[in-house]
Amino acid sequence: MTRVQSQKPLGRWTSTRPGGITVGVVVKIKGIHRVKRKQANGSIKVHYYAWRGGPAMLSQPGTEAFMAEHVRLKEKAGEFVRTVATLETLIAEFTGPEDDRNADFLALAESTRVDHLYAHTLILKEWPNLPIKLTQMRGFKGEIKKWHRSMRANPRKADKALFSLSKLFSYALGNERAEIDKNPCTGIERLYQGSRKEYLWSAEQIALVREKLEPHLLLPFEIALATGQRQGDILSLTWQQWDGIYLMFDQSKTGRKLKVKANSRLKAMLDELLPKNKDKLRVCLNSRSRPWTKDGFKTSWGKEVKTALKIGVTFHDLRGTFICERAREGSSIEDIARISGHSMAEVKSVLEKHYLATDQGLSDAVIARMEKNLSGTKTVNRL
Repeated sequence: MTRVQSQKPLGRWTSTRPGGITVGVVVKIKGIHRVKRKQANGSIKVHYYAWRGGPAMLSQPGTEAFMAEHVRLKEKAGEFVRTVATLETLIAEFTGPEDDRNADFLALAESTRVDHLYAHTLILKEWPNLPIKLTQMRGFKGEIKKWHRSMRANPRKADKALFSLSKLFSYALGNERAEIDKNPCTGIERLYQGSRKEYLWSAEQIALVREKLEPHLLLPFEIALATGQRQGDILSLTWQQWDGIYLMFDQSKTGRKLKVKANSRLKAMLDELLPKNKDKLRVCLNSRSRPWTKDGFKTSWGKEVKTALKIGVTFHDLRGTFICERAREGSSIEDIARISGHSMAEVKSVLEKHYLATDQGLSDAVIARMEKNLSGTKTVNRL
């Protein structure tokens, strides 16, 4: 998004003089906020707001209707109109109007956008109408820490809210907003320190799921276990993304395109289900043969796996299990990153911080490989 400070929008005032002569006066309207936004198709669209942080203008600039609309909005707001930029201003610039979202915001994964929008309500509840300039003053970082810690009962919620606030400042810095010269969230430590060390899927749990789950839940499970992909990308798979050997993924979170070869078990399942008309039909369907919704899958999975089978690990833990199994087999971080869609730094972080610190299997695998190498080495007799 690009802010434009020059070229003030114009309004036109017209009147009719005696004799039927119509005259017009072009007026520069003071206080209009003009913003250029790049659209999803690459084009540039200009948005006008009655004032910075104010409502969007719907009329065509340079017309009498535009000037009349501005006057009406100002009169409606009365003496309480705030022309200073606020945190709400940053949010409006980051997301764009509800009916015409900013392309940068739309580029984020749907789940990320939902998290941001919820966090924005928390931010505005804490700091309604707070001028941006005050966020740059000494001491505001301490206020952010207090707000963050006030949600300590739900640390993941607190950290998501902090991340969203930090994202607003980072976005404003990237667009060189005049009022922003620093991100006051920098350096504030997260509250959530949990890991998934103890939450790898065991061979016993995998066997139980394969025995008990219905086909409509078993297929997404097998795809996740065999490919290490995210739940949303698995549920959105179409038959056009299966060529009989490889599954092609379009990762919604990273934008990466991945080609993952199916193992023999998964290939047999897919070949058996393959419809005659591949077209755009979804691969994974619910019990009513309809495409899964995110909430529908979450509810069904929780009911069958967590409640009925009493399995404490989650669907997302299949991703970590995939990464660790490939590491146990001797795959490099680079190879795991290539097939999972993670960056190498992310794979290393997953292995070091979340799983491997207590993974005895990996430690044993190192010794097993060492013994295998030693057994193949000829002993040299020394005289």
